Amino acid sequence: MNFNGINQIGIVGGGSAALMLALEASKKGIHTTLLDPQIDCVGAQVVTEHIIATITNESIQKLSLRSDVVVFNTSLPYVLNTKLHASTYPSRQVMNRLSDKKELLDLLEELQIPTITTYYQDNKADTFDKIENLTFPFRFIKQYADRIESMDITSAEDAADFILEEEKADSFLLQPITHYTSIIACLAIVDSDGKITLYDPLEEKFEGDTLCTIQIANDLSKTMLQKIGRYNKKLLKEIAGQGIYTIKYGLKPNKGVEFIEITPEISISGILTLEAYDMSIYEQYIHMLLNMKVIGPTLINNVHGIIKQDHSTKSINTPYHIYNVGITRLYVTPNE
Repeated sequence: MNFNGINQIGIVGGGSAALMLALEASKKGIHTTLLDPQIDCVGAQVVTEHIIATITNESIQKLSLRSDVVVFNTSLPYVLNTKLHASTYPSRQVMNRLSDKKELLDLLEELQIPTITTYYQDNKADTFDKIENLTFPFRFIKQYADRIESMDITSAEDAADFILEEEKADSFLLQPITHYTSIIACLAIVDSDGKITLYDPLEEKFEGDTLCTIQIANDLSKTMLQKIGRYNKKLLKEIAGQGIYTIKYGLKPNKGVEFIEITPEISISGILTLEAYDMSIYEQYIHMLLNMKVIGPTLINNVHGIIKQDHSTKSINTPYHIYNVGITRLYVTPNE
């Protein structure tokens, strides 16, 4: 069966979203080609074929030659400047906007969306002066004309080594590293008409740096949920690119939020949409690619997810659904 002339979908990046998108595509008889350098990446389990190669301009171009459309399941730390032979979602222009950290920060400021404190410098001397007044650890971003390099700095020696490695960086960005107890992940689809469809915000809770639980963000006030919704719509309207996005905010102790990132992919939290909504975000994405209607999702089950690495079912309520996600398992269970 032919859907909008699409028989082969190329997927860049092999995380859990690649796995779920490939499953949804296969239900419609559509083949999938994955581009990811890891032989045993999660997405490789069910795709039709797997190109095992580093994700570069050249390999993305080759993927476009054998695909009717290409979807990005990862951000790119460089400018996408090769000739592509298939439509991409998001577009090349949007991918490059998302990779330009300074442009994105300027846009967030213009839209009055609170974000992580960032210090911008355009020369080494001023950057060194600023580093002397920062508390470790912090994130050090070097922006070149064609790429981005980033490193988490834990000592003065790390900072000196990293900055001395560069020769022609256009600018430097310094960001204090904040460890949030919870991350609010918002999943959004933008269709060809610019219509924005949002799922309810999802809350990702951590122990240290380890993601432990995922749930619908029921603890946020109605006012905060409305505010996050306005932030998302303003940002996506300005980004103006058909595709799928995860927008993340850090939840602060005072229950306020600050923007962390926007990426052209589906967070692992998207798996909850398989059990919680009448239409999962993966099926909606495939429908959008096939020029089918994207609908406003309806919450039908209130569920949460527990991530475990030891594969034991202790403390897991039944009934539950198990999703193998790399070396971990995600157990999705109804809320009591």
